[in-house]
Amino acid sequence: MPDARLESIVHTAARRIGRVLGWCVIIASPLAVIVGLVVLRPSPPPEAPQSERLLKADEPQGWAEMYVRSWLSAHRGDSAGLEAFYPAGMKSTRAVGTQIPVDTSTLSVWSPRLGAWSVMVAADVLVQQPDGKHRARLVCAEASLVGNGEGYVATSLPTPVACPRTLAAVELDYPETAEPNGPIGQSVHGFLLAYLVGRGELNRYVAPGTNIGAIVPPLYAEVQLLELRTHEPFEPGQAARPLDGTEVHATARAWGYDGLGQVTTIDYALTLVARAGRWEISRIDPVPLPAGE
Repeated sequence: MPDARLESIVHTAARRIGRVLGWCVIIASPLAVIVGLVVLRPSPPPEAPQSERLLKADEPQGWAEMYVRSWLSAHRGDSAGLEAFYPAGMKSTRAVGTQIPVDTSTLSVWSPRLGAWSVMVAADVLVQQPDGKHRARLVCAEASLVGNGEGYVATSLPTPVACPRTLAAVELDYPETAEPNGPIGQSVHGFLLAYLVGRGELNRYVAPGTNIGAIVPPLYAEVQLLELRTHEPFEPGQAARPLDGTEVHATARAWGYDGLGQVTTIDYALTLVARAGRWEISRIDPVPLPAGE
């Protein structure tokens, strides 16, 4: 009899504990969901570094470029609209045509505080020499402006500064010389003629599925292939009998002749692939292969 009573007590306690645990699960489930949502909620993206935030829509880099261009264009007969950027203006003593800005480009934008900017602008300028000829010169200047997206004003005239220095020449990884009139050279030359001159069918020189369209209108009246180098070595005669799918990386230097017969030297880094015994262009490489990688 004591054993039966003890068994009944145990069963009763077990049922009560089970009910308590069940209610705990029911109560805890929403909490677990809430906690899970909090834990799994994506954290806000980190603030972009300064180098990634240089060209916001409300920053006055375009205005600064126009200001520097106006400053360089001003001469004693015309302020070149400088007052539109810098109300205090400037009285230039330059003769007309002695300094001609050709192009400008923003190099950096820095904001020391809200509503203030220092914009570094590079300008390609034609400067008249003592012999009367004009020589190109690169000029860099910082323009200081304040304002917002609705308007800007310069705090001072542009400040000439040193331009970024040019680094050492880059060594490229195209050690092999290829004949311009060889099998690879013929494909490259034919491609350049179709691509730049509009002579011949471009599809004949590009691999199937390659998204390369001819430049319209053509840039040049004629193209001459001067030098061709490849990354991959070839045994004598091997380039004339390539296996399908073989790739070769090449760099080509050419002369492009305009309608007046004037020459522009151009470089192309190309990837070619073999198909049906001939070479076809599969890609215009955006960056040549650097040596040592």
